[in-house]
Amino acid sequence: MKKLIIILFFVLASCIEKEHLPKKTIVFTNPEIIEDTASEWIQIDKYFSLNIPDSISIGLIKQIQWTDSLLYILEDGIYNSVMVFDMDGQFVNRLLKMGTGPGEYSTIDFFMIESDKISIYDRSQKKLIQYDLNDYLNFQDYSVQDYLLGGIFLPGKDRYFLISDAELENNIYKGYGFTTADFSSIKYSPQPAGYIEAFLPQSLTQTDKDLFITQPFSEKIFQIGADSLILEAQIDFGNKKLPKSVSGMTDAEEFYELLSTGSYYFAAHNVLFRGNSVAFNFYNESVENVQLALIQNGKAYRFRINSPIEELFLKPLFSGNGLYHTILLPGEYDEAILYNLNISSENYEKPILVSYFLEK
Repeated sequence: MKKLIIILFFVLASCIEKEHLPKKTIVFTNPEIIEDTASEWIQIDKYFSLNIPDSISIGLIKQIQWTDSLLYILEDGIYNSVMVFDMDGQFVNRLLKMGTGPGEYSTIDFFMIESDKISIYDRSQKKLIQYDLNDYLNFQDYSVQDYLLGGIFLPGKDRYFLISDAELENNIYKGYGFTTADFSSIKYSPQPAGYIEAFLPQSLTQTDKDLFITQPFSEKIFQIGADSLILEAQIDFGNKKLPKSVSGMTDAEEFYELLSTGSYYFAAHNVLFRGNSVAFNFYNESVENVQLALIQNGKAYRFRINSPIEELFLKPLFSGNGLYHTILLPGEYDEAILYNLNISSENYEKPILVSYFLEK
């Protein structure tokens, strides 16, 4: 019976994933290693301080997302909250409702924004809570049977795209799902465990019009449609790519043993499309060694991350609409770093949001 269920799931998956040939192949083989400082490549588009009230502290930044006029930041510090700012960096509001009762969460693992609502996911309580954006007073709790790793609202489609690591059988997870705005019915596309285990929030990216997910290990980039994934591009790591067997791995030791057998590039994320250029992060040989790739004018470059500036700017928090975005927290930056990037600040005790791209 279980085998029949798995077969049925994969029949559904064939409808959700449209595996035609990719529209483009992103070739990243034999890249030139950049030895000079990254600041010569970082082009600042805009920046502003986040004017958080002195009574509020900000912790580790887990997620950032924009609407037309507001910036939402998920932070995990003394409390787990979503802070809201206007586009001048002025503090607007804060979603902070910790607890175990209705409309309360123990932790926010990720959030999703639609036109007038914000939905947060609490993995520990296996529930989604949907609040009105105006004041967070009106809410609706939704019990979720499957564990989730991430998700995003699909503008204009009144649907959500979700990633689930709920296991079916034989190292197959429920994988990618599409659901209505009330989360009443989720249609899943099962995936090998390795593809889902390696998912990162930065696996999701957006352009002016479209949303994308980069599938780790296969290095395929899918456009997210209303109820299907369309293969858009394939990153080609040449002889550095991982063997296909990695897709079914769930044991970390087995994966590390594989990495010890060769020199691999893997798990592309933070993909940024800008004109004729493409940039993305990837792991080089180990999960501790994040680097950045840039393909510009048909030439491939590889950036190592060896300095404070590179640590801050070559591992961005979010990629979207042709720009990378990061937040410099107090203590992470100093006057010298800001000077090298031509950034001015009157208050070194405030976080600074920076939007930028790489080019030379």
